[in-house]
Amino acid sequence: MNTIQFGLAEQYDSGRNCNVAANSQFAVEVHNSEASSDMWYHVGSMNGATINWGGSHNYSSGYHPSIAVNSNNVVVEVHETSNVFTNSMYYKVGTINGTGIDWGGDEKYDSGRQPCVSVNDHGVVVEVHKSQSYDSLYYRVGQINGKKIDWGDSHKYDDGVTPSVSINNDGVVVEVHKSQAYNKLWYRVGRINGKNITWGSAHEYQDGIAPSIGLTNDGTVVEVHESQGLTGLWQLVGKVNGNEIAWGASSNFDSGANPQVGVALNGSVAVQVHEGSMYQLWYSNSKVMDTANFMKNLLPVISNLPLKKMVLPATHDTGMYAGGLAGRTQDLNLYEQLSSGSRYFDLRLDGNLNIRHGIVYGPSLDSVLKNIKQFFDEGHQELAILKFSHFDDFSQTSYQNMKNLINSYLGNWLFKTLPQGVSRLADVSMGTYLNGQGSILVVVDGDWAIDYPEAGYWVYRDWDSGSPAKGNLTVYDQYSDTTDLAKMENDQLEKLRNFNGKCKNDPQVPCDLFLLSWTLTPITAVWSYAQDANRVLGRKMMTQLQPNQFGYFSNLLYLDYFQYARPVFIADILFKSYNKI
Repeated sequence: MNTIQFGLAEQYDSGRNCNVAANSQFAVEVHNSEASSDMWYHVGSMNGATINWGGSHNYSSGYHPSIAVNSNNVVVEVHETSNVFTNSMYYKVGTINGTGIDWGGDEKYDSGRQPCVSVNDHGVVVEVHKSQSYDSLYYRVGQINGKKIDWGDSHKYDDGVTPSVSINNDGVVVEVHKSQAYNKLWYRVGRINGKNITWGSAHEYQDGIAPSIGLTNDGTVVEVHESQGLTGLWQLVGKVNGNEIAWGASSNFDSGANPQVGVALNGSVAVQVHEGSMYQLWYSNSKVMDTANFMKNLLPVISNLPLKKMVLPATHDTGMYAGGLAGRTQDLNLYEQLSSGSRYFDLRLDGNLNIRHGIVYGPSLDSVLKNIKQFFDEGHQELAILKFSHFDDFSQTSYQNMKNLINSYLGNWLFKTLPQGVSRLADVSMGTYLNGQGSILVVVDGDWAIDYPEAGYWVYRDWDSGSPAKGNLTVYDQYSDTTDLAKMENDQLEKLRNFNGKCKNDPQVPCDLFLLSWTLTPITAVWSYAQDANRVLGRKMMTQLQPNQFGYFSNLLYLDYFQYARPVFIADILFKSYNKI
């Protein structure tokens, strides 16, 4: 099923009451200033995994602005009056012009509070709001006519607060709101019928507050909301099915308040904005993607490409999602990591077959392999690379027990034989790896796979190994060993610029893959550092959209708490850019 990964956001301005809309080219954002009724807007141009925001423009006076934009760059805005005693609501129609908007005038259209608006490519406008005196919800349908809107009548459709609405080109409408008395979120699906909406029944779907909704032309729904009583922000994706929505699972993506979402009608991009502390405003963008099946969905274009042409999300210290916070580097188990798009896994074992990092223990290998089996039992046609290393207090018996366990859980998917004429794992085509089912590539550091050979267990070597020629897979994996974000960024990007595809101690041996170690290395409390690194990955990688001077690029995006960096979205952009797809 499709999911969304908004990840950790970047700051773009300061203010409050922010709202956002998007099409495939632009994001349009509106907000109040920190301490007045002044309202401001930004127009930003989409730039892959980031947005190039234009300047901030004061455009009117009022409260709680809401913005909508269609594929024709027509913008509709609604807001409450700046006179808090009248509860009047106004709208504006405009057209994007570069980084600005050519606006019409403010036009009063109703009385009420908390307005929200949406527009489709046919110029049909749907607006929802709360009554000025009661927790009753109303809607209006209108048609754009130049810089004005021909509105239908106002109709009550439910009770609640903080309504949000979205419409697509087929006239399908989705609406979400919070119940009056409890922190319960509800939705309705409706269809435009002239200047009216024929609504389905209301359905409770989550706990939370401050919901916001976006809808695409194919019926995909993207929703964000704030958790009740906390500051966590949550995302989920659904699909309209008649008068109901089939929802996927919700997941946390950031902290903050009042999240708002805008989704391009063609589904090419979604943007969220929210409020942080001290009136900071934050944004991130992503794409609705099937992260659990992204390789299968790319098969038509990757079938003949070798592994070394791929860009894959990777998890550092993969197994350290259990145990105390001191050694934790991930918060998803292996099934969840695979479902969220990771395809390269760093598994560090001790002689008792437990995942371990130094003196900190994670889960058992047995539980890790059960998670992986669960994923592949579902029939996913994906490639997972399991790198086993470190081997603290290991023996021949430990290694044999490790293989026995792997064989018992994953034997059906182990990649065991190189095709004729191919000598390296990185040169095997993706179509060969994914020939009718998923594949698992087990690579083993050190000499264990040499001293005790068995089909399906391949030799791994780092770029700076003293014996790279023994490796079936060689990887440039050089972390920065710093807690300074700027130093890490400069170090990793410099290493990428200078990577020539050759092993350090034997240039005759190719270094197959470049691992971008986008990690900071504190003694403990990794999460507090990983947030800073993950926030900026998308922006930084949009400056790395071409192979380096030697024709190489990042193959593995190596991350702590990886899902917060939007890795599948970023990897997809990089892969298509590097391979000119």
